[in-house]
Amino acid sequence: MYYDPTTLVTIVTQDTAGNQGWTSISNSYDPLGFLVARVTEMDNGSTQSETFFGPQRLSLTVTDSAANNASWASRTTEWDWMGNKTTRTTVEDDGDVRIENFDVVTGNRIARTEIDHTDSKGWYSKSTFYDATGKIKIGSERVTDSGRIDAMTFDEATGARSSRTITDGGDEHSWHSISTVFDVNTGKKTEQTTVQDDQSSETLEWVNGKLTVRTEVDGTADAFEWHSRETTFDTTGKVAQIREIEDDGDLVVQTYAGGTLIEQTTYDNAGTEAWHVEQVSYDAAGDVVETQYFDESGAILIV
Repeated sequence: MYYDPTTLVTIVTQDTAGNQGWTSISNSYDPLGFLVARVTEMDNGSTQSETFFGPQRLSLTVTDSAANNASWASRTTEWDWMGNKTTRTTVEDDGDVRIENFDVVTGNRIARTEIDHTDSKGWYSKSTFYDATGKIKIGSERVTDSGRIDAMTFDEATGARSSRTITDGGDEHSWHSISTVFDVNTGKKTEQTTVQDDQSSETLEWVNGKLTVRTEVDGTADAFEWHSRETTFDTTGKVAQIREIEDDGDLVVQTYAGGTLIEQTTYDNAGTEAWHVEQVSYDAAGDVVETQYFDESGAILIV
């Protein structure tokens, strides 16, 4: 039999004798007779609104009375269809909002978000994230009034900061985001990626505090003739190798010794040359010593 699930039957019970703690209860049923909603008006003026799925309550919203008996204006708790608490949202008397999330297995709070609707603070929202025990902080996020987002993660074992990402949501800077990874034992940077507004990026990698790799990617402005460039450094901090992928797909590899260019190898991936590989050797003064060409099989060509 077809029925319209949006058509509800509501039955209102009123405490005309004043013997109960409530003044009225409104129960709403679907066409099959299942309770789907209940609204209870309490004697003190507060309201309790509930929704159901079969025998399981899905949500409960308590609205404070005009007498302001609670420190908040409303509080909503939600459960999944198996009865596990998932979220609780509290609207404070001043309009600020607090949202809490819970682990459906342990029941512990795993996230807390505060929203500054009254604009009385220097931030719009502030969130803290916890592990399944609800005791160890594993992350945080702060959104400022200007739209800047500052997100951090923390190591569960040490509690030390493991990463930080700042996103320029208010477009106050020439960059869009800066993401940094930290060694949780020393606190030193191990990697940092800066993404500019034109989507170009630079990633720096460190080992024991020393810069080892710099990777650059060209952006939408196409400011360079290459799409990406990776520079590696030796233990003294001098350039050891540069690998460039050109806009046409060619690969250029430059090899250095003590910071001095000694060889450049170009791979004709675009297929525009008579050779597949060009290898140029240089002396200490930077002059060309030898140029060799190879086909795709590695055989030397005479060009």
